[in-house]
Amino acid sequence: MKLSPKITVLALGAVLTAGLVAPATASSAPAERKAAFKVTLKASSTKAIAGKPLIIAGKVRPAAKGTTVVLQKKLAGRKWVVEKRLKTSKKGAFTYTDKPNQLGVRQYRAVVPKAGKVAAGMSKPVKVTVYQWRSLTTIQPRTAVGTQRVFDAKIAGKAYPDSYGPSGSAFQGSADWNLDPTCTTLRVRFGNGDNSDEGATANLTLTGDAESLFSGSFGLTQSQAKTFDVRKVFRLAYSWTSTVAGSDLPAPGAQPLLATPELLCAS
Repeated sequence: MKLSPKITVLALGAVLTAGLVAPATASSAPAERKAAFKVTLKASSTKAIAGKPLIIAGKVRPAAKGTTVVLQKKLAGRKWVVEKRLKTSKKGAFTYTDKPNQLGVRQYRAVVPKAGKVAAGMSKPVKVTVYQWRSLTTIQPRTAVGTQRVFDAKIAGKAYPDSYGPSGSAFQGSADWNLDPTCTTLRVRFGNGDNSDEGATANLTLTGDAESLFSGSFGLTQSQAKTFDVRKVFRLAYSWTSTVAGSDLPAPGAQPLLATPELLCAS
């Protein structure tokens, strides 16, 4: 039997319609996307002093009391290790106080494991550099002329151990040091020691890579504390002279002191 063109078209339309309304199979259904924890982290400072408190704080979203946070730490050249397991407050906050002792660069990050339908989350790493104050006397001078380490220096009756002063009967001298590139700050007191004669003057000069950092003169009991940025200084140089009243020429009498010089370094 021959089908009319009209019947053929109707039959084809029915087949196409059936295909369009057929239920989707399980394999064609879109996969359910799980939300992930959002974790933020910050440090109280990017520069820490060895042995001093460093606060690491963060937040987790969605917030819930008791969410587990794994705080991890990574020292330079090493792998990530677990520093502490913490729990969040009801606002999703957490804190940890570290007292780092190892100098140099370190990183912290916070990892929140999967919980229920919420996927695991991780913060961006936070970088911190740990520094320590160290005496300049722990660095071997490149040169030292008429200058030596003084353990019992005093200015106006106050003791300043680990200082630099005149050696023997010298009345002028100098010393210089090559600084570690991780050192950022120098703090020191310039002055005239208590072994100075009355009327004698201590004249002191400090330079960094030949650029003047300090120049000053002090009578008996006088001194001045100074702090310098030495991040770009390689060669630190110190020179001094002793003079007496009525003359600018070097002469015995004063006790110029580079008192308790200390460097803040990360190594």
